Amino acid sequence: MPSLEQVCKRLFSSSAWFFKAIAGALLLAIPVVHFFAFGYLYAMVEQARRGEDLEFPEWEDWRRLFINGIPAFVIFLVLGVAPILCAWVLTYPLRLLPVNYGVFVYLPLVPALMLAGPLTAAGIYQYQKRGEYRDAFRFYVLIAMLRSSKAYFWVPTFALIGFLAVGCPLMTFTVFVGLAASWTYYAAYFRFVEESRKSSARP
Repeated sequence: MPSLEQVCKRLFSSSAWFFKAIAGALLLAIPVVHFFAFGYLYAMVEQARRGEDLEFPEWEDWRRLFINGIPAFVIFLVLGVAPILCAWVLTYPLRLLPVNYGVFVYLPLVPALMLAGPLTAAGIYQYQKRGEYRDAFRFYVLIAMLRSSKAYFWVPTFALIGFLAVGCPLMTFTVFVGLAASWTYYAAYFRFVEESRKSSARP
């Protein structure tokens, strides 16, 4: 079973990851061009899903990066950003209450923040199998994937949120590295679950 520590050690074992991440961070900051960055993240999920070496791949085949970046970004918006925005809207009535409940008014954000990362990775993971959006948004399949992980995604998600909070001044670099590490971990774990089930099903 892969752990977050093992995945990170493999991803960051080479010093080249930093320069590749810098390139991703710069691309992520530019509208339209950001599809290349999401295509790169898509490739990292794909190599984990296939059981290939977990590393920051080379920046190459730019046409493919752009094409794959579009569905990756769409899935990210629907499964990652949209739930957080909806939860934020739910906090608005609580913030209007005459009684000040402090940080407790933001409780609706907690489940959205915790599920956004693994849910997005699960959606991209499923999309890659046939290249169809409907596979990415079959929520009963995605929820089953999260349930099969037996809540092992909590620690990586807390780590991602903490990393983004601490590295906030670095903006897109922090976001790119955080998504790369967390999505790779989620994909590696989903593959582990699938392979375990296949092995148990064999006579």
